[in-house]
Amino acid sequence: MIIGISGMIGSGKSSLTKKLLNHYKGSMILNEFEENDEEFNVFLEWLYKNEENITMSFQSYMIERHVDKFSEIKQLFIEKGKNLYNDHLFLDRFAMEHYIFASVILQDKNPRYQQAYDSMFKQMITNEETPHFAIFLDMTHETFKKRLFARGREVEVKNYEQNAEYFAKLHSVYKSKFEQLAKLYKMPFYVIDTNNLSENQVLHQAIKIIDNHLMSMKG
Repeated sequence: MIIGISGMIGSGKSSLTKKLLNHYKGSMILNEFEENDEEFNVFLEWLYKNEENITMSFQSYMIERHVDKFSEIKQLFIEKGKNLYNDHLFLDRFAMEHYIFASVILQDKNPRYQQAYDSMFKQMITNEETPHFAIFLDMTHETFKKRLFARGREVEVKNYEQNAEYFAKLHSVYKSKFEQLAKLYKMPFYVIDTNNLSENQVLHQAIKIIDNHLMSMKG
């Protein structure tokens, strides 16, 4: 199955997907960006430094990158003899989330920017990119800030203060926009409150959710 792991920046998506990959032998994972991805990090730094004329190009880049990477990993999934019923393809962030980021980043621009992005999104993103179901990792803004600094990604920490309002705004709408998009695309989802949980506790809850979901489908 295609299983999306969703949540705000720093919610633990990458850590969880790696642990799920280890638990479900034969599964695969779509990591859109590595920590040392130079192209992505340059775009991200430009965004956080509020460089002019970068917002639309960055959002377009993200969607194009997602579509290409998803196509590549799904083809590899098939070539390795796996199927989407018995094996799992985990997505560490997926198309709906790119839409959430774009809607926040573009909201202060002329409405034509959001309209143009909507048009591109509808043309580029099909049902194939939508997970069969998703797990949303929820956390408070206080937890988000603590985890952001704990993981220490330089571009985020160094530019935090000038982007504090953006992060707060993003966090305030992330879950509600995710729920709206999940309803629109008819995607089932489950929520884990991660605030007071260790990574292993989150993993155990996620495994239980996945196993129960699969059992309900077989039943």
